[in-house]
Amino acid sequence: MLRKIYHKSPEPVKNVIRKVHSKIPFPYVYGLKFAKYYKWLMKTQWLPPEELEELQNKRLQIIIKHAYENVPYYRRIFDERGLKPEDIQTKEDLKLLPVLTKDDVRRHFNELIARDFEKYKPVLSHTSGSTGTAMDFYLTEFVKNVIERAFIWRHWNWANFNYGDKVVTIRGQILTDDLNAVAPYKIQENNLLLSSFHLSEQSMRKYSELIINFKPKIIRAYPSAIFLMTKYFKSRKLNPPKVTSIITSSETLLPEHRTEIENFWGCKVYDWYGLGERVAAIGECEDGGFHINLEYGIVEFKDVSGSNQKEIIATSFWNFAMPLIRYSTRDLITPSTNSKCSCGRSLPTVESIDGRIEDFVITKDKRIVGRLDAAFKYSFGIKYSQIIQDKIGHIIVKIVKDENYTDKDREKLDIELRKRLGRDIDIEYEFVDDIPRTKAGKLRFVISNVKLEEVL
Repeated sequence: MLRKIYHKSPEPVKNVIRKVHSKIPFPYVYGLKFAKYYKWLMKTQWLPPEELEELQNKRLQIIIKHAYENVPYYRRIFDERGLKPEDIQTKEDLKLLPVLTKDDVRRHFNELIARDFEKYKPVLSHTSGSTGTAMDFYLTEFVKNVIERAFIWRHWNWANFNYGDKVVTIRGQILTDDLNAVAPYKIQENNLLLSSFHLSEQSMRKYSELIINFKPKIIRAYPSAIFLMTKYFKSRKLNPPKVTSIITSSETLLPEHRTEIENFWGCKVYDWYGLGERVAAIGECEDGGFHINLEYGIVEFKDVSGSNQKEIIATSFWNFAMPLIRYSTRDLITPSTNSKCSCGRSLPTVESIDGRIEDFVITKDKRIVGRLDAAFKYSFGIKYSQIIQDKIGHIIVKIVKDENYTDKDREKLDIELRKRLGRDIDIEYEFVDDIPRTKAGKLRFVISNVKLEEVL
């Protein structure tokens, strides 16, 4: 309510609201509901495993009962399979239900909406469509503004980010409609907002000055955005401000990029995995463990043919307007051999977040190959690049040259790619001035136009 009043108010009233708001202590600054759940999450992360499992089972039973009683799609699925809500008590019981795909959501959209969804103040949301056709879905106001924010702030707490700290944000915020504008930015109290849509040579000169003068404690950015800024700082021999933590999300953080970012800025990168559909959340702690947020929902691992990775199948506990149960995320992880982290939290871990299924390259002999970023680390004259797979067994490698590029960079890249992909694939190289970002301002390392159903 206060947010709506603020946005509709004239500037003098906004100034008064900001002044009053600044006096409210965290976590109450986001309201009583947020404070309640944030405090709850700060306690539950330390619960013994058996208590976390009991918490999960109770939340699962609540969402299953609601889905059966209020969502036509699930009522039909249960009836067709001769199931009742009490048949689904634990994570293992979920296997009695089918996996829900994006195509299922599109096809059965109206049937997946809860009959009582209006009381949850639903908000129509969309996936970005960066890996295919965009998908619509409903989220409750509670999910968007309370519980999601509480989980994110818990992760920021792991990264030593406190409310009020000076932070630079380089993400997909729209600061101007003019894509030809040079270095648009905005300073909102302790937050310096920079545009990930405008990371050109010219704009990064201005952005580097802003970052140095702002002296942030924290940087929040798309992995590709902070990597490009890191490359710019290094190439110009600029001294970075003393940053405590860098928080990345929304793109796959490539291992080679992480190493370069951490070495240059002299601090740890804390990566976060989440989805617009709000069905799963995995966050990196101070000891480097990627923790599955068990209070967020159920995460299952599905085998992927021809790969050591597992696909995340997820069930959210919190979205009562349009529950997504056993939702196929098409995102891949590498399981952990030791799920217990040295930080002491009982939340289990995964080894790494590996990206979308669509981020993998398919060879002519139907091998699924990922993590190709390491092939580029020996070609120092390549500023950044992108792999596009237009058909099985053929890729186009787009290259943006750095000022010290030579033909040896491409030759070395070809050797390294062949080491990983073999000879059973055709590689075409294309030199470009820039690589366009998605509508959300992200820079994707791999774009696949292959129908992976042919090989999975």
